Amino acid sequence: MSDKKFWLGLKLIPELDRRLNQAIECFGSPQHVWEATPKDLIEKLGTLPDVAQKIVTARNKINLDTEFQRLESEGIELLTPSDSHYPMLLREIHSPPILFTKGDLIKRYSQAVAIVGARRASSCGKTIAEELAEELSKLGITIISGLARGIDSHAHLGALKGEGGTIGVLGCGLDIVYPPENRELYRKISDEGSLISEQPLDTPPFAQNFPARNRIISGLSLGVIIVEAGEKSGALITADFALEQGREVMVVPGNIKNPLTRGCHGLLKQGACLVEKVEDVMEALNLDVKLNSDSKTSSPNLSPAEKMILDKLDWEPKHLEELVKEVNLDISQVLGLLTTLELKGFVRQDFGKKISRI
Repeated sequence: MSDKKFWLGLKLIPELDRRLNQAIECFGSPQHVWEATPKDLIEKLGTLPDVAQKIVTARNKINLDTEFQRLESEGIELLTPSDSHYPMLLREIHSPPILFTKGDLIKRYSQAVAIVGARRASSCGKTIAEELAEELSKLGITIISGLARGIDSHAHLGALKGEGGTIGVLGCGLDIVYPPENRELYRKISDEGSLISEQPLDTPPFAQNFPARNRIISGLSLGVIIVEAGEKSGALITADFALEQGREVMVVPGNIKNPLTRGCHGLLKQGACLVEKVEDVMEALNLDVKLNSDSKTSSPNLSPAEKMILDKLDWEPKHLEELVKEVNLDISQVLGLLTTLELKGFVRQDFGKKISRI
């Protein structure tokens, strides 16, 4: 039986999973931990007698062959720090995790940057996250994020447009799509990038899993970019882990009246790098990558009327009625022009008849 099956077995027993590294140090291999008697667990690992018995009882209910076949049927692999293609940066952090992985990018990416932020992000924040991710990905840099609503999702979407691709780090089992509306994004990342988690299959998205998930996001990356974060945002936990791991913390500033920028501005006051454009990221990380203007999508020609509409729009959403008054056109004309501009990728129409430039 391969070591991978024993690693899987240990991950399926919470009492051992929580002390995995210590258990391996005490017993020398995952197989020896798996085969340990209650007496061994008590004497070598210092386990309490009732916990030792609980471990053995749980072990006797697990069929390793069946559990491993289930992973294989789901297209999921187990990646351990002893594997040659385990991410080098992640191997450097305290207690490198055993990973469940889906997709091959995790085995071959070279340079990565994390982009994280608010779940209830503004239209402007989502656009910035997506554009930064796209530009970095087109330079061959992989984007790491947590597949959450808001900034995370848009970072993944942008990264999928470039060669660097994206890796999503989950706080639940890889057989669970969370949030559920990200099902198509989940599928696309597993096909074109990688999904990873340290949680076994069937693990729900418990709140306590996400701080540990955040340490993996920063651990895989050269640096972390925060785009919109309130004073108690989970993105700030990722920033804390990044600092502990010796990673660069970078922040996109925002409107001082917006509560979603308070966490960001707090980080800037503490010395985080300010990011306004992709060049700022490259400089902060000392990456010598030539910015290729040809990699950006060329802008289509705009008619005078389309240019007039675009000139009246900015990052902050504007109500349709206000726009109609400013351009002095019929609402039907404005709606037609907005539809054309949206198809060309220049504007976004949000709920409540609000339009913003992108």
